[in-house]
Amino acid sequence: MIRASAAALCLALAACGTTYQVPVTGGPAATAVPATQAPAGARRSARDFRRVAARIEPVAENVCREESPGAPTTYCDYVILLEDDPRMPPNAFQTVTDAGRPAIVVGARLLDQMQSNDEIAFVLSHEASHHIARHLSKQQQSQMLGALILGGLVAATGASSDPAANQRAIEDAMNIGAFVGGRAWSQDFELEADWLGAFIAARAGFDPERGAAVFARPALASSGGPVILSTHPPSPQRTALAARAGAEIRRQQAAGLVPRPAYAQSRF
Repeated sequence: MIRASAAALCLALAACGTTYQVPVTGGPAATAVPATQAPAGARRSARDFRRVAARIEPVAENVCREESPGAPTTYCDYVILLEDDPRMPPNAFQTVTDAGRPAIVVGARLLDQMQSNDEIAFVLSHEASHHIARHLSKQQQSQMLGALILGGLVAATGASSDPAANQRAIEDAMNIGAFVGGRAWSQDFELEADWLGAFIAARAGFDPERGAAVFARPALASSGGPVILSTHPPSPQRTALAARAGAEIRRQQAAGLVPRPAYAQSRF
Protein backbone atom coordinates (compact mmCIF):
# COMPACT_ATOMS: atom_id res chain seq x y z
CA MET A 1 0.00 0.00 0.00
CA ILE A 2 2.72 2.47 1.00
CA ARG A 3 4.84 1.71 -2.07
CA ALA A 4 1.85 1.95 -4.36
CA SER A 5 0.80 5.28 -2.87
CA ALA A 6 4.34 6.65 -3.10
CA ALA A 7 4.51 5.60 -6.74
CA ALA A 8 1.13 7.18 -7.41
CA LEU A 9 2.30 10.42 -5.81
CA CYS A 10 5.42 10.50 -8.00
CA LEU A 11 3.43 9.82 -11.16
CA ALA A 12 0.78 12.38 -10.30
CA LEU A 13 3.33 15.08 -9.53
CA ALA A 14 5.19 14.32 -12.76
CA ALA A 15 2.16 15.60 -14.65
CA CYS A 16 2.67 18.99 -13.01
CA GLY A 17 6.22 19.39 -14.30
CA THR A 18 7.88 21.84 -16.64
CA THR A 19 6.71 22.69 -20.17
CA TYR A 20 9.95 23.84 -21.78
CA GLN A 21 13.16 21.90 -22.24
CA VAL A 22 15.80 23.72 -20.21
CA PRO A 23 19.51 22.95 -20.64
CA VAL A 24 21.24 21.34 -17.68
CA THR A 25 23.80 23.68 -16.14
CA GLY A 26 24.85 21.70 -13.07
CA GLY A 27 24.20 22.26 -9.39
CA PRO A 28 25.67 24.64 -6.84
CA ALA A 29 29.15 24.32 -8.31
CA ALA A 30 28.06 25.25 -11.84
CA THR A 31 30.64 27.31 -13.66
CA ALA A 32 29.53 30.81 -14.53
CA VAL A 33 30.88 34.31 -14.58
CA PRO A 34 30.12 35.53 -11.04
CA ALA A 35 27.30 38.04 -11.12
CA THR A 36 29.28 40.26 -8.77
CA GLN A 37 31.71 40.92 -11.64
CA ALA A 38 29.03 42.83 -13.52
CA PRO A 39 29.67 46.57 -13.58
CA ALA A 40 28.02 48.17 -10.58
CA GLY A 41 25.62 51.01 -11.20
CA ALA A 42 23.44 53.34 -9.25
CA ARG A 43 20.38 51.96 -7.56
CA ARG A 44 17.34 51.96 -9.78
CA SER A 45 14.48 54.39 -9.25
CA ALA A 46 10.73 54.07 -9.67
CA ARG A 47 11.16 56.02 -12.89
CA ASP A 48 13.62 53.42 -14.17
CA PHE A 49 11.14 50.72 -13.21
CA ARG A 50 8.32 52.33 -15.19
CA ARG A 51 10.53 52.75 -18.26
CA VAL A 52 11.62 49.13 -18.22
CA ALA A 53 8.10 47.87 -17.52
CA ALA A 54 6.80 49.82 -20.52
CA ARG A 55 9.21 47.89 -22.75
CA ILE A 56 8.81 44.47 -21.16
CA GLU A 57 5.01 44.42 -20.97
CA PRO A 58 4.19 44.35 -24.72
CA VAL A 59 6.91 41.79 -25.41
CA ALA A 60 5.75 39.54 -22.57
CA GLU A 61 2.19 39.79 -23.89
CA ASN A 62 3.33 38.86 -27.41
CA VAL A 63 5.27 35.86 -26.13
CA CYS A 64 2.30 34.84 -23.99
CA ARG A 65 0.02 34.91 -27.04
CA GLU A 66 2.55 32.92 -29.07
CA GLU A 67 2.62 30.22 -26.42
CA SER A 68 -1.14 30.29 -25.68
CA PRO A 69 -2.76 31.19 -29.03
CA GLY A 70 -6.28 30.19 -28.01
CA ALA A 71 -6.34 31.92 -24.62
CA PRO A 72 -8.82 34.70 -23.78
CA THR A 73 -7.65 38.28 -24.31
CA THR A 74 -7.28 38.92 -20.59
CA TYR A 75 -5.02 35.89 -20.15
CA CYS A 76 -2.03 37.74 -21.61
CA ASP A 77 -3.00 41.27 -20.54
CA TYR A 78 -0.32 41.89 -17.91
CA VAL A 79 -0.50 44.31 -15.01
CA ILE A 80 2.92 45.35 -13.67
CA LEU A 81 3.04 46.98 -10.24
CA LEU A 82 5.70 48.44 -7.96
CA GLU A 83 4.71 47.90 -4.33
CA ASP A 84 6.19 50.53 -2.03
CA ASP A 85 4.71 49.12 1.18
CA PRO A 86 7.73 48.90 3.52
CA ARG A 87 6.23 45.77 5.09
CA MET A 88 6.70 43.83 1.86
CA PRO A 89 9.99 41.93 1.86
CA PRO A 90 12.49 42.46 -0.98
CA ASN A 91 10.76 40.13 -3.38
CA ALA A 92 8.77 39.85 -6.60
CA PHE A 93 5.92 37.51 -7.47
CA GLN A 94 3.32 36.70 -10.08
CA THR A 95 -0.37 36.38 -9.32
CA VAL A 96 -3.73 36.76 -11.07
CA THR A 97 -6.22 39.57 -10.51
CA ASP A 98 -9.91 39.01 -9.82
CA ALA A 99 -10.53 39.95 -13.46
CA GLY A 100 -8.25 37.14 -14.62
CA ARG A 101 -5.31 39.30 -15.66
CA PRO A 102 -1.76 38.18 -14.84
CA ALA A 103 -0.12 40.57 -12.38
CA ILE A 104 3.57 41.06 -11.65
CA VAL A 105 4.37 42.70 -8.33
CA VAL A 106 7.85 43.92 -7.42
CA GLY A 107 8.66 45.21 -3.96
CA ALA A 108 10.39 48.58 -3.71
CA ARG A 109 12.91 47.03 -1.33
CA LEU A 110 14.00 44.64 -4.08
CA LEU A 111 14.23 47.49 -6.58
CA ASP A 112 16.55 49.26 -4.14
CA GLN A 113 19.04 46.41 -4.57
CA MET A 114 19.04 46.40 -8.37
CA GLN A 115 21.92 48.09 -10.14
CA SER A 116 20.88 48.14 -13.81
CA ASN A 117 17.81 48.26 -16.01
CA ASP A 118 18.83 44.83 -17.31
CA GLU A 119 18.26 43.47 -13.81
CA ILE A 120 14.80 45.02 -13.64
CA ALA A 121 14.01 43.57 -17.06
CA PHE A 122 15.19 40.10 -16.05
CA VAL A 123 13.05 40.04 -12.91
CA LEU A 124 9.95 41.24 -14.77
CA SER A 125 10.51 38.76 -17.60
CA HIS A 126 11.08 35.95 -15.10
CA GLU A 127 7.79 36.67 -13.33
CA ALA A 128 5.95 36.99 -16.65
CA SER A 129 7.31 33.57 -17.58
CA HIS A 130 5.81 31.94 -14.49
CA HIS A 131 2.41 32.83 -15.93
CA ILE A 132 3.23 31.76 -19.49
CA ALA A 133 4.44 28.37 -18.23
CA ARG A 134 1.34 28.07 -15.98
CA HIS A 135 3.41 27.54 -12.86
CA LEU A 136 0.82 28.92 -10.45
CA SER A 137 -1.88 26.49 -11.55
CA LYS A 138 0.61 23.60 -11.73
CA GLN A 139 1.78 24.30 -8.19
CA GLN A 140 -1.80 24.38 -6.93
CA GLN A 141 -2.55 21.12 -8.73
CA SER A 142 0.59 19.56 -7.27
CA GLN A 143 -0.39 20.66 -3.76
CA MET A 144 -3.87 19.22 -4.16
CA LEU A 145 -2.60 15.90 -5.50
CA GLY A 146 -0.04 15.59 -2.72
CA ALA A 147 -2.69 16.28 -0.09
CA LEU A 148 -5.19 13.82 -1.56
CA ILE A 149 -2.73 10.98 -2.05
CA LEU A 150 -1.01 11.14 1.34
CA GLY A 151 -4.28 11.87 3.09
CA GLY A 152 -5.84 8.90 1.31
CA LEU A 153 -2.97 6.66 2.35
CA VAL A 154 -3.45 7.49 6.02
CA ALA A 155 -7.21 7.13 5.73
CA ALA A 156 -6.81 3.68 4.16
CA THR A 157 -4.51 2.41 6.90
CA GLY A 158 -6.89 3.44 9.73
CA ALA A 159 -4.07 3.29 12.27
CA SER A 160 -6.22 4.24 15.26
CA SER A 161 -9.55 3.05 16.58
CA ASP A 162 -10.25 6.62 17.69
CA PRO A 163 -12.13 8.46 14.88
CA ALA A 164 -10.92 11.86 16.11
CA ALA A 165 -7.30 10.69 16.13
CA ASN A 166 -7.70 9.27 12.65
CA GLN A 167 -9.14 12.56 11.42
CA ARG A 168 -6.21 14.50 12.88
CA ALA A 169 -3.78 12.05 11.29
CA ILE A 170 -5.48 12.46 7.92
CA GLU A 171 -5.38 16.25 8.18
CA ASP A 172 -1.70 16.18 9.15
CA ALA A 173 -0.93 13.89 6.22
CA MET A 174 -2.81 16.16 3.82
CA ASN A 175 -0.86 19.17 5.07
CA ILE A 176 2.42 17.34 4.60
CA GLY A 177 1.34 16.13 1.17
CA ALA A 178 0.40 19.65 0.11
CA PHE A 179 3.75 20.97 1.35
CA VAL A 180 5.72 18.31 -0.51
CA GLY A 181 3.59 18.68 -3.62
CA GLY A 182 3.96 22.44 -3.63
CA ARG A 183 7.74 22.19 -3.55
CA ALA A 184 8.19 19.18 -5.80
CA TRP A 185 8.88 21.27 -8.90
CA SER A 186 9.73 24.65 -7.36
CA GLN A 187 13.40 24.80 -8.39
CA ASP A 188 12.61 23.47 -11.87
CA PHE A 189 9.91 26.11 -12.25
CA GLU A 190 12.38 28.84 -11.29
CA LEU A 191 14.91 27.65 -13.86
CA GLU A 192 12.22 27.36 -16.52
CA ALA A 193 11.13 30.94 -15.79
CA ASP A 194 14.77 32.08 -16.00
CA TRP A 195 15.16 30.39 -19.39
CA LEU A 196 11.95 31.73 -20.92
CA GLY A 197 12.45 35.10 -19.23
CA ALA A 198 15.84 35.52 -20.90
CA PHE A 199 14.12 35.37 -24.29
CA ILE A 200 11.54 37.96 -23.27
CA ALA A 201 14.19 40.33 -21.92
CA ALA A 202 16.32 39.97 -25.05
CA ARG A 203 13.38 40.60 -27.36
CA ALA A 204 12.66 43.79 -25.41
CA GLY A 205 16.23 44.96 -26.05
CA PHE A 206 17.82 44.06 -22.71
CA ASP A 207 20.81 41.86 -21.90
CA PRO A 208 19.68 38.78 -19.94
CA GLU A 209 23.24 37.88 -18.98
CA ARG A 210 23.76 41.26 -17.34
CA GLY A 211 20.28 40.97 -15.90
CA ALA A 212 21.21 37.73 -14.17
CA ALA A 213 23.57 39.76 -11.98
CA VAL A 214 20.47 40.31 -9.87
CA PHE A 215 21.04 36.84 -8.39
CA ALA A 216 24.07 38.22 -6.57
CA ARG A 217 21.97 40.80 -4.75
CA PRO A 218 21.29 39.98 -1.09
CA ALA A 219 17.55 39.48 -1.57
CA LEU A 220 17.94 36.87 -4.32
CA ALA A 221 21.30 35.23 -3.62
CA SER A 222 20.82 31.52 -2.98
CA SER A 223 23.10 28.60 -2.29
CA GLY A 224 20.34 26.20 -3.26
CA GLY A 225 19.76 23.03 -1.31
CA PRO A 226 17.32 20.11 -1.36
CA VAL A 227 14.05 20.95 -3.11
CA ILE A 228 12.10 20.17 0.05
CA LEU A 229 14.07 22.89 1.89
CA SER A 230 14.75 25.51 -0.77
CA THR A 231 12.35 26.78 -3.42
CA HIS A 232 15.11 28.49 -5.43
CA PRO A 233 18.12 27.00 -7.24
CA PRO A 234 21.67 28.12 -6.39
CA SER A 235 22.62 31.48 -7.89
CA PRO A 236 25.64 30.13 -9.87
CA GLN A 237 23.34 27.66 -11.62
CA ARG A 238 20.96 30.46 -12.56
CA THR A 239 23.68 32.74 -13.93
CA ALA A 240 25.10 29.80 -15.90
CA LEU A 241 21.65 29.17 -17.38
CA ALA A 242 21.32 32.85 -18.34
CA ALA A 243 24.66 32.57 -20.15
CA ARG A 244 23.40 29.51 -22.05
CA ALA A 245 20.22 31.36 -22.92
CA GLY A 246 22.20 34.38 -24.12
CA ALA A 247 24.29 32.19 -26.42
CA GLU A 248 21.20 30.49 -27.81
CA ILE A 249 19.46 33.82 -28.37
CA ARG A 250 22.47 35.14 -30.30
CA ARG A 251 22.52 31.96 -32.41
CA GLN A 252 18.88 32.43 -33.33
CA GLN A 253 19.33 36.12 -34.08
CA ALA A 254 22.30 35.33 -36.35
CA ALA A 255 20.01 32.94 -38.23
CA GLY A 256 17.52 35.76 -38.76
CA LEU A 257 14.99 34.43 -36.28
CA VAL A 258 12.93 36.19 -33.65
CA PRO A 259 14.23 34.33 -30.58
CA ARG A 260 11.88 31.72 -29.13
CA PRO A 261 12.52 28.86 -26.72
CA ALA A 262 10.79 26.49 -29.16
CA TYR A 263 13.61 26.92 -31.66
CA ALA A 264 16.06 25.57 -29.10
CA GLN A 265 14.10 22.48 -28.10
CA SER A 266 16.05 20.06 -30.27
CA ARG A 267 19.43 21.37 -29.17
CA PHE A 268 19.45 20.04 -25.59
